[in-house]
Amino acid sequence: MSYSIRFDNVSKRYRIGRGLPSLRQILGLGRAENPQSANVHWAVRDVSWQLAPGEAMAIIGPNGAGKTTTLKLLSRVTQPTSGAIDIRGRYAALIELGAGFHPDLTGRENIFLNGAILGMKRSEIRRRFDQIVDFAGIEQYLDTPVKRYSSGMTARLGFAVAAHVDPDVLLIDEVLAVGDYAFRMKCYARMNELRERGASLIFVSHNMEDVRRVCDRGLVMYAGAKAFAGTAAEAVAEYANVLRQNASRSAKEANGAGGGLAQRRMTHEARITRVDLVGEDGHTRRAVISGEKVSLVVEFECYADVEQPVFACIMHGPNGELVYDTTTRVLGLTSPSYKAGQRGCITYELTAHLLDGSYTISTDLAYADLSCYYDFVANALTFSVVGGNRAKGVANLWANVEFLPPTPVEATVIDGDSHSKENGTQILQI
Repeated sequence: MSYSIRFDNVSKRYRIGRGLPSLRQILGLGRAENPQSANVHWAVRDVSWQLAPGEAMAIIGPNGAGKTTTLKLLSRVTQPTSGAIDIRGRYAALIELGAGFHPDLTGRENIFLNGAILGMKRSEIRRRFDQIVDFAGIEQYLDTPVKRYSSGMTARLGFAVAAHVDPDVLLIDEVLAVGDYAFRMKCYARMNELRERGASLIFVSHNMEDVRRVCDRGLVMYAGAKAFAGTAAEAVAEYANVLRQNASRSAKEANGAGGGLAQRRMTHEARITRVDLVGEDGHTRRAVISGEKVSLVVEFECYADVEQPVFACIMHGPNGELVYDTTTRVLGLTSPSYKAGQRGCITYELTAHLLDGSYTISTDLAYADLSCYYDFVANALTFSVVGGNRAKGVANLWANVEFLPPTPVEATVIDGDSHSKENGTQILQI
């Protein structure tokens, strides 16, 4: 198989809370470090995969999963503890905001500096200079020191340079999240253009819609290890399952440790088995007309006695913003109790007072005292709203506009000046 990147049994180990080695250790006279020591952290461990030319792969996972370490290994910012990495062709990396920029140099000077770091010749940078500036959209501030740029301007300039290296491999971290919507759309178009030319893309993001839009494949990482590999859509769906499985393993320890509901502790004494959005006709819907009535259906199964659980429905908008969050407790409802082996279903009747865009729904069921979850499913489903193009934003408030007839104005004369009186208020006519 032809590949642009080969990641072969790669591991990366860091020491925790230790200073530089002593002279005795450097000379091999001191005690060797135990790889299993508690002072050792494996950021990446025994991970293997290959990427073909023109493919785009997303690396997703919670914070600390090893995503950024993987990008740093690929970009040779750091070297693996073991294993081999092979990248064929020129690569460009955008893995940290402002990386490769000198804050005291102007945008113009930093284009040449960053381009040289990425392997471009000076003549090549001159030839593409106007394209880079036009893509970044910062021509007005080109001779201003970069330290005075906003984070969005810095990201735009960094991506513009990296994307015009014409790389064989492009590495992109979460830095695009600081850009505005219009610039992100421009970036996605440029990434598609590079892929059509045969460039490969590694994309790290917490925005699952972006992952589905940009990538063919997905790699889910957890605690430095590869937890799942498949298509981008499969990886996004499996991501929630990976979190649930690992939360379940540590539920007993977490229950005794305290710390509140926000830690997503799950016992799986009850488990959500189906989440669906249906229309008034009872059929599954993934495209909803603005203002349409729909029902969110959540089915679950109990593996132990469940006493009056609390159910929640959470909705996020096109840019990840919270649109709606409610629970049966907030609604003043007391749910029934269930016996082990029973199945149940809860429906939320909703009216989609939303504007055009893509929305995600998460759901959970928690203990009655909210001490922890039975189950939690993030991004359980995604649906689109259409037909709300008469306004902008997220919510459709269905404004009822009415024009009232003008109020009659009564003219009067006060002290020889012409005035008018409206609703008992005197108004000077000029």
